Amino acid sequence: MSRVFTERGSCKVWISITDDGSLRLSAQDIGGWMGTSEYEYFIGVRPDDFGTINAALGKPIDADVVESMCGDADAIFKCGEQTWLTDLGIEVEFSEHHSFD
Repeated sequence: MSRVFTERGSCKVWISITDDGSLRLSAQDIGGWMGTSEYEYFIGVRPDDFGTINAALGKPIDADVVESMCGDADAIFKCGEQTWLTDLGIEVEFSEHHSFD
């Protein structure tokens, strides 16, 4: 089940746990980012890294990672989700897609 992580202007980010137990952040920006008509990105985090995320957010390491991240969504988004995670030493999966109309 996916839920809104944050929404800023023309950008909306969703957060979910995938079937394999990974954390997934999915974003769509339809506001002409970098000359595109639509920009999407996807960030994946392995379950082994959830404790690191929770600890960084001051939560118990076994807390619900989606709830933990949503509680600090503004600060995480402001930093950039990928940057915030990699600054914790977490290797993320990242992909992006650009559309030009």
